[in-house]
Amino acid sequence: MIRVRVAILFLTAVTVFGPTGVFAQADYKRYYDEDNLPKVREIFSVGRYDIVLQVCDYALRRGQPSWEWRVLRLESLANLGRYEEAAEEATKTAELFRKELGAQLRIHEFFRATGRKEGAAATLADINAAASAVPTRERTTMDLVHLAEAALILGADPGKVLEQYLGPAKAAKPKGQDIPPGLVEAHLVSGKLALAKEDLKKAGEEYGQAFKYAPENPDVLFGMARAFLPSDRKIGMSYLEKTLEQAPFHAGALLLQTEQAINFEKFEAAAEYLSRVETVNPRHPEAHAFRAILAELERNDMAAFAKERENALSVWQENPEIDYLIGRVLSRKYRYQEGADSQKRALAFDPDFLPAKLQLALDYLRLGKVEEAWPLAKEVATADQYNVLAYNLDILEKEIASFASVETDDFIIRLPAEEAEIYGDRVVELLTEAKEVLGAKYGLVIEEPTLVEFYPDQQDFAIRSFGSLGGEGLLGVCFGSVVTMNSPGSATAGKSNWEATLWHEYCHVITLTATKNKMPRWLSEGISVYEEKQRHPNWGQEMSPDYRRMILEEDSLTPIRDMSQAFFQPESGKHLMFAYYQSMLVVEHIVKNFGLDSLRAILADLAAGVLINDAIAKHTKPLDELEKEFALSTLKMAEAYGSKVDWKSPEELNLRSLPAVTAYVEANPANFEARQILTNLLLEQEQWDAAIKSADALLALLPDYAGEGNGYTAKALAYRGKKDPAGEAAVLEELSSRSAEAFSAYTRLIDVNFDGKNWDGVITNAKRGLAINPFNQRIHYCSGCAHEAKAEAGLAVKSFENALLLDPANPSELRFRLARLLKTEDETKARRYVLDSLADSPRYREAHGLLLEMVEGPKVVPLPPEVEVPKSEGAPPAPDPSGPAPAPAPAPAPAPAPAPAPAPAPAPAPANGVPE
Repeated sequence: MIRVRVAILFLTAVTVFGPTGVFAQADYKRYYDEDNLPKVREIFSVGRYDIVLQVCDYALRRGQPSWEWRVLRLESLANLGRYEEAAEEATKTAELFRKELGAQLRIHEFFRATGRKEGAAATLADINAAASAVPTRERTTMDLVHLAEAALILGADPGKVLEQYLGPAKAAKPKGQDIPPGLVEAHLVSGKLALAKEDLKKAGEEYGQAFKYAPENPDVLFGMARAFLPSDRKIGMSYLEKTLEQAPFHAGALLLQTEQAINFEKFEAAAEYLSRVETVNPRHPEAHAFRAILAELERNDMAAFAKERENALSVWQENPEIDYLIGRVLSRKYRYQEGADSQKRALAFDPDFLPAKLQLALDYLRLGKVEEAWPLAKEVATADQYNVLAYNLDILEKEIASFASVETDDFIIRLPAEEAEIYGDRVVELLTEAKEVLGAKYGLVIEEPTLVEFYPDQQDFAIRSFGSLGGEGLLGVCFGSVVTMNSPGSATAGKSNWEATLWHEYCHVITLTATKNKMPRWLSEGISVYEEKQRHPNWGQEMSPDYRRMILEEDSLTPIRDMSQAFFQPESGKHLMFAYYQSMLVVEHIVKNFGLDSLRAILADLAAGVLINDAIAKHTKPLDELEKEFALSTLKMAEAYGSKVDWKSPEELNLRSLPAVTAYVEANPANFEARQILTNLLLEQEQWDAAIKSADALLALLPDYAGEGNGYTAKALAYRGKKDPAGEAAVLEELSSRSAEAFSAYTRLIDVNFDGKNWDGVITNAKRGLAINPFNQRIHYCSGCAHEAKAEAGLAVKSFENALLLDPANPSELRFRLARLLKTEDETKARRYVLDSLADSPRYREAHGLLLEMVEGPKVVPLPPEVEVPKSEGAPPAPDPSGPAPAPAPAPAPAPAPAPAPAPAPAPAPANGVPE
């Protein structure tokens, strides 16, 4: 295609020599420009700068008048790495075309990008003069685009630029297939502006409009890739691939491919992309910057890093974008300190370089240096009021300022004040235990306090953790000395066990600190899941029917040497969860066969810069052998799981027909899926005894399975349908002993044990439930009653006070109970509680009696009768017949045939200790 266009170009060049005469020749030259410049621009856009340079030289020898020939020539020279020749051309063109705004804009951009500050400053005056000279009434769409670019360079308000120039330019209408010159460019400039302001949504809209007009334009496709990659990698990569289809040597696209490859630890692919860039421009500064990054991440070769960084700065020795790029990519690979150091170098070159200042703020947040981070973010927000990330950080700072701070020698815990009172003590207790246990296990003493933050709003969590919106499904993130988590009980946390998540995240603190953040994500996640299970047998992950199938039938095991890829590009959420599970199995295999000291030695080598596969081989055995042994042991484990189960899916079976399913199960009694279906059908038809029998058969097939469709849940529902609370409780206890996330089972057991006055059972299941949702008022109430019955006054007071904070239906009773518990330990506080109780319920006789006792001395005061608690909230005491008492909560309606309920979540959302 390019050869054809060049042939047409030169054919046109020959024909213009035909006519003679000064005026005719001038017209022909203009026609030549009009006919051929669009073709040359196309060749330029696909990256064939060598061809463009030859054509421009030919056009200039012919004396073609358009400034675009010279600008295309200087840009081609620059893109080929011939910066000194480009500078000469830029200087000459600036003199020749002082009044041409388009020329001055491109010249200024070249001077700015190569650090020629004097030249850039000189062109500003020419840009201003040229912009002022554009007649208002004769402005074309392209004129408006040039005026917009000029206004932005001269420091105009971006909002006004959009309104006055780019808006009218984008209002131009195509005429059939003819796109007005400047229309696509108007959207490109708008999209580029949106990207600079971190407004990906707006950028996508602008590039999307440009795509409608020019779907094969490489710059349009590249803009779409940049807009979508951060939020939707699949779409973003599709546009990136289309860019390179149209322009195989598009430097921007190749460098973006390089960054993506480095993010996914595909270092060889990254080097290949850089080679393609260097084929066109061996001096490309960003290519050398990426070479420096590869030297550090892939080889830990700091001498090579320094050399490549020097090469990157050879074009402009004080280019802040080089260290900004290096630092940003290193931070993405968890090297936050190295990233921060790079941003400091960038700011030493240019103290006003806002991208580096904002990235340094993010790095400081991840390093726990929050007092240094916020002022930087504020500076960026003040200097650039349109920057979305800076604005979001400003809002986040104000939100965090309202948080309570729970501090110990080892931890700074920040969370909303109302949440701190509910579960802050438990956070401190669990973290203190984790530091003691895990620190001793891995031989690490952390001197500085660890910062742990809880966010009730998922988007606040995302901005704090990732610097952007998104991150749905992630429960927590660890950066080394900083942990961020979604608040327990929040919509994002769902019914996951926040205590397990917190333990998981603090394990990341240990391992990331031990390795100086130089460990692959898979190993860090594998150790964290492994340590969850060491802390509590129901935490972490277990073999399941899904995992068995993925191992034996879908060949989903990833070679140990490639484990990082399992996290970077999983096929689905289930595959991501399997990556966590397999990582844990690898860690378990190493510890079991080579000892904990081997694992600790691997971490020590990583800290020293040894590559992961080399470190594993050094402290276990050659990687090929290790991988074979691990795969064999995992296959055997999967085969042993449910070895007597028929795992085939029923075929040609009416799944809604009870007779048909019953007949199938009778013929195939070991078929797990059919047995699940039959049990559920029996529950739906309220055949309780048959359902219990079928659930028992299901449990016989897979007794340790507590996931979705387990036999314990079905059996408990059947007992509940039979109104047999004892049988139901016994089964639910079996389920609860196998699952850390069976919240419905825990709350039902609280009800059953409360009714049976089994206070130890209430307390046990209250602890289980609060590990999932500490904001459930009823759990706190029942726990308080149980502790009070066991004469554990301090624990009862804490539970009742927590219940009182959660907007209870029975505040007067809670205050009465608290007053009664506190009257001997803290009479002042007790009197306050009893007075508040009477303020809510003036005719509360027991409260009156307690107050009189406190004022007049002990009297024989009858205790209130035993409280019957409805199944939704704690109930008030028996009403006073002499007057109205607090309205009791309504009794629950009798349960119909219960729908399948208390199964735990089938697969917990990943604790995801390090950000993707």
